[in-house]
Parts: sequence; structure tokens; C-alpha cells
Amino acid sequence: MALYQDLYNAQLVTLEQQIIVALAIKANTIAKLASPTAAQKAFAIAALRDPKAYLPTLKNYILAEYNTTTVAVLAAATDAQVQTAVNAAVDTLLGV
Repeated sequence: MALYQDLYNAQLVTLEQQIIVALAIKANTIAKLASPTAAQKAFAIAALRDPKAYLPTLKNYILAEYNTTTVAVLAAATDAQVQTAVNAAVDTLLGV
């Protein structure tokens, strides 16, 4: 388990890049829904316009959600693992 200070100090550049791409993929998926809610539409447009704007929120969500793991595990997360985490974060934050 990582110390909070370790999580705070971790650079995790690769994870950040993965989060940005995973967010764009999630936003694209939401944009293609047959009947998205107004909140989902607004989110999809904003996230596709500037996914980096959501990086701090999603990174903090993921660090909080996976706080019992180590920095090394977070840094080694696969694309699929990050996509799953981002999907869950977005769904939770949108109240889905």
C-alpha cells in the first residue's frame, strides 16, 4: 500500500496520458448513445473538446479509488485497466 505522500508525489506521466486517451474513448462512447441525458451530452462534448481539462479530476478519483495499491502498480497499469477505471469514474461522476 502506498503512503498518501507517495501517491501525491508520484509523477505517473504514463498513467496521465492513458487517462486522457481513455477519457476521449469514454466520451466518444457516450456521444454515440441512442438517448444520452443532457448531462452526458454536455460531458461528451466538453471532454472531446479538451480531455486534459478533466485529467486532475479523474487522476484524483483513480488515486482515491486505488489508494490501497502501490505507486508501482499504478504506474504499470495496462490500457484496459485504465479504461475500466476511467469508465467507472465517469459513470459515477455522471450519476449513471
